[in-house]
Amino acid sequence: MKLTAKLAYSQIRINRSRTAWTLLGIILSAALITAVCSFAASGNALILDLRSKGDDDFGETLTALFLIPACILIALIISMSAVVISNAFRVSAGERSAQFGILKSVGATKRQITSSVLYESLFLSATGIPIGMIVGLIIAFVGVRVANHFFAELNDLIHMMMNEITIALDFVVAWQVLIAAAFISFAAVLLSAWLPARKAAKITAIASIRGTGEVNMETCPSGRRTRLHTSPLIQKLFGFEGTLAAKNMKRNRRNFRASLVSLTVSVVLFITLSALSEQARAFENIIFPDVDAAVIVDYSSAREETIIAAPIDSEFAHAVSVRLREYENTAIFGVGDDMETYTAVVPREAISPQMLEVYFGFEEHSAYEVRAEIITLDTVNYAALCGKAGVPVGSNILVNRYSYVDKGYEISIEPFTLAGKTVQLVRANGAVSEVPVHGVLTQEDVPNEILGPNVQVVRLIVPQAETRNYTWYANTAGIDGFIDYANDVMEEMFPEAPESGYMERGFNTRVYTIGDYMKVMNIGIELAMVFVYSFVALLTLIGLTNVISTISANVRMRAREFAVLQSVGMTRRGLTRMLNLESVMCTAGSLIIGLPLALALTYFINLPIRAAFPIPYQFPWLACVYCVFGVFAVTWVTMRYSQGRLKNNSIVETIRG
Repeated sequence: MKLTAKLAYSQIRINRSRTAWTLLGIILSAALITAVCSFAASGNALILDLRSKGDDDFGETLTALFLIPACILIALIISMSAVVISNAFRVSAGERSAQFGILKSVGATKRQITSSVLYESLFLSATGIPIGMIVGLIIAFVGVRVANHFFAELNDLIHMMMNEITIALDFVVAWQVLIAAAFISFAAVLLSAWLPARKAAKITAIASIRGTGEVNMETCPSGRRTRLHTSPLIQKLFGFEGTLAAKNMKRNRRNFRASLVSLTVSVVLFITLSALSEQARAFENIIFPDVDAAVIVDYSSAREETIIAAPIDSEFAHAVSVRLREYENTAIFGVGDDMETYTAVVPREAISPQMLEVYFGFEEHSAYEVRAEIITLDTVNYAALCGKAGVPVGSNILVNRYSYVDKGYEISIEPFTLAGKTVQLVRANGAVSEVPVHGVLTQEDVPNEILGPNVQVVRLIVPQAETRNYTWYANTAGIDGFIDYANDVMEEMFPEAPESGYMERGFNTRVYTIGDYMKVMNIGIELAMVFVYSFVALLTLIGLTNVISTISANVRMRAREFAVLQSVGMTRRGLTRMLNLESVMCTAGSLIIGLPLALALTYFINLPIRAAFPIPYQFPWLACVYCVFGVFAVTWVTMRYSQGRLKNNSIVETIRG
């Protein structure tokens, strides 16, 4: 074994505390990289399987959900790991500064000094990366099991509500994944060790022996040392110990910088994730159907381009409504819609000025062609709405409401003045019909079953029509019994060929609860949050590993300095106060940088969200408070623990030492 390799191996055995923290950082880094690579491989296998079955659109969606975030996570992990591991080897090089100086004085070259640190990284990598990869595969295996637990319920709901797609992840252990994870992990460790090794090799032998390589000694242009200046305010607020703490942070800027970076990244990740979680919950409130119903019964027709395979007639839909109402103590609201077949031509004089500005941008035309939706209702609820509109049964009623999002807030307006006028409807096949508007209902008059998402501009309630979709909202006390009854009714009214698919039979029927509908939405959000929280927690753990190891090593390396201060009269209480102030200043620095960065990031993330959805920016007060207390607690506890380990050291022996 080479001499430089022997020196590196001896340092690993001697400095066990530092070795343990460095090894932990390498293990965590390799574990996260392996887990992400394995997840990406599992996601890729699922995507290929779906595409082989013809589900290209769903496969493209999953590509965005798996592969793109995987690349971002790997970049984040490598960046954080590089900071942690590089700092660990920089501390190692700093502790061996005197040793390097002696070696240089007896003829050691820069290359040999560099190789000594690199050998240390090789030895630690040989142990840490295999362990990390095993841990990463375990994390990936558990993650796949957790994902499939969510997917199992999601698949049941999808089969009941939508189609026959089945989502399930396989735990993939491919040799390509293992090689990629090992290579990325090793490259990250090697680069992290090479940077401080190269710097240590450049320090002169005298500076290394005196231990000044890592200490920032300010000089004037002539080369003479100058005093490190601190703010007079620090002296007034914190006294002599505060001044010493401020000067120590300037002298040992590199030591504190690594902790500062790790704490800052942890603050940014935590606050950003908290803000994203809050916005996801706000999105749930938007998609929740706020209707007075417990069960939804659905009919939908297949569609190819402009052709609806099996439209449902409003008279037949009313017959279904009558059958569903026969269940004891059940109220039914039946509504059908066709959003794909029609467009409407509206004269300019029938459009409100606000609508012209918001939707059309003041384009100068005599008439405007806009999206249109035809709505039909069961006879009971249709008659009730005719009464609200003040028109006889058999009339056409305009739902006069358009909403848009302005900086995260939903703005509703009355877009048209079409009462008593005629709207020209153009079918997808080119047929044109003139439809008179007999009555108008505003947002306050329309039930939520009709109001729904604002996807079309002209929304007309008509007495008779064929529509692609029809939904029966059921308010019933006996939910389970009604579901069985509704399924029997739908099988009777819409007989399906056995083993036929959605496209083959031309339509699909579903019966599910409002809770099932929300579960589909919630499961996706919860699954994403589980994985994001898990990875952010592990990334934060890597950062805290760096903070703890850096502060511990910093206190240990300054044992002689502390002993000198005590020998000239500083009490242990004063020493404790100085170290506490150092931790406070380091923490305050990370918060001063991290909080604005996190708030800016959450604000910019919210910009595209609030442009499309009524989700305004919410200041993450609670997350900021948690961050402030958490970061202060970590640095203070670590500093006190590290100082406690020096309590029994002899002042004289430490100074001589």
